[in-house]
Amino acid sequence: MLLAFLLSLIGTAAISQDSWKICLDKKTLLTALAEDEQKNRVIISPGDLKKSKNLVVTYKEPSQQKGWERTLFVFNEDDKELKTQMGKKLSLKVSDLKDWLNQNKEVKIYTLNSPIDPKMKAQVRLRRVHLCTLVLQ
Repeated sequence: MLLAFLLSLIGTAAISQDSWKICLDKKTLLTALAEDEQKNRVIISPGDLKKSKNLVVTYKEPSQQKGWERTLFVFNEDDKELKTQMGKKLSLKVSDLKDWLNQNKEVKIYTLNSPIDPKMKAQVRLRRVHLCTLVLQ
């Protein structure tokens, strides 16, 4: 009985974890559960960019906190913001991505979960989470 209870707790913990997926049209480039700048690196070939139309980042979380909002960002290697999108899905035109990767060695995608209330936002320490680094081969 105790073993069954412990196994159910482990299963619940695994299910309740945030995850994200990076897709180039219908081709999945990365699926991840944890922030890791070394492992969450995706090499994209110029040929992939010719064949594709969109890069889509989908962030999944088991339950959204009330009064909080998720934002997805794209930054260049100099930490300059290239695109921001509210919500759990970020869609990029491949033509934009191609331009950014031709100008920079890499492009990084982050997420941030923040309170909607500006007073609470000022009191909470926020940290962006690295989802993926895209590198042109």
